[in-house]
Amino acid sequence: MAKLPGTLFALILLSACGAPVQLSLDETRAFEVSLAYIGDEPAVAWYGGNLRHEALFMRYADAAGKPRGPVLQLTDATRDAYEPSLQEIDGDALVGWYEQQGDTRSGGVRRQVALLARFDHGGKQRWQRQLSADDARGRIPVVRVRGDIIHVAWVEQRASADPMIRVASLDAAGQWLQMPRDAAVVDDNTWNLNAAIGPDGAFHVLYDSASRGEARELHWLQERGGRMQEQRLSSDDGRDSAYPDIALDGTRVAIAWFDARDGNPEIYLRCTQLDESGAPPANLRLDEGATRITHTPGDSLGAYVLWHAGEIQLAWTEVDGERRRLLRQRFDRNCHALGDAKELAGGRGAVGIASLASSKAAVALAWDERRGGSSVVLLRAWPSGPPQ
Repeated sequence: MAKLPGTLFALILLSACGAPVQLSLDETRAFEVSLAYIGDEPAVAWYGGNLRHEALFMRYADAAGKPRGPVLQLTDATRDAYEPSLQEIDGDALVGWYEQQGDTRSGGVRRQVALLARFDHGGKQRWQRQLSADDARGRIPVVRVRGDIIHVAWVEQRASADPMIRVASLDAAGQWLQMPRDAAVVDDNTWNLNAAIGPDGAFHVLYDSASRGEARELHWLQERGGRMQEQRLSSDDGRDSAYPDIALDGTRVAIAWFDARDGNPEIYLRCTQLDESGAPPANLRLDEGATRITHTPGDSLGAYVLWHAGEIQLAWTEVDGERRRLLRQRFDRNCHALGDAKELAGGRGAVGIASLASSKAAVALAWDERRGGSSVVLLRAWPSGPPQ
């Protein structure tokens, strides 16, 4: 019998896989997923486990989203590991995360260290770099890759100084191209960095911070050739605008976040364009011209955005009393909806924050979901084109 071309075979498999597939093991814990395509295969990293401390884990899936190979433990659980940021580099997994050591006397945090490492397909570590300084606390690294250049940003704080976003770049072997350096002042409540790389190689980082006012507002940091440019994106209206995510399709930009301007957090989406220099538009205010996606009495949180085949994919979590639902919706290049939002999962206190990724043939979505006293990682994939 003649063999089908690989892409066609993958599409046939994908069209048949409507239900989410569990990647983590039963009767364990799994939180804060990060999804990326490594080659043509989706891979998901998370933290949790049943060890003395939280550890990082990862598992690959095939083109249809079915588990491939065992769950891989990436860290040794000698101290708690949190919030992986997963990307591909030359067919390997590149992971940023931070580790935390508690203070048994005070019950607080003794040390936080931001880390970056490369792992082969079997989970063996090829190299590891400490990002944050020995005399500082480092957390929430976000990593992006363009070609063989790694860009990474994280939050770092020394003693009583203000926390700062720091940035650095490395080559595929983990050698510094640009050493860690200060980029922007944030505050103690900055717990989310998201990033993208522009067509000119500039590193774009979005975050929220209340360092300049009472409420959390959105900010855009651009690093290019060692030069930094930072600007505030939302109006200082006394209401939180937080957890922004950014995706680029060439110079076309999609940004999603939640905003409490109307009393409770709701999801907003804004499309814009990088200027001729590859920078965000001067005096850009995301509030002006943004599309409000949700209109619910409960909180809408954790919006993540992705470009795929010229369209925008958006996923977020709705909180309705004790119930949490995961939704996905498609938009055109101007942030106009291409159909209604689709509910993918939901239950009593069940659904965590999602992570989106795509290949040429498919879009995938991963999330964590609580089930009784444990939690699991779930993955669902769709072929390119209209959702199934």
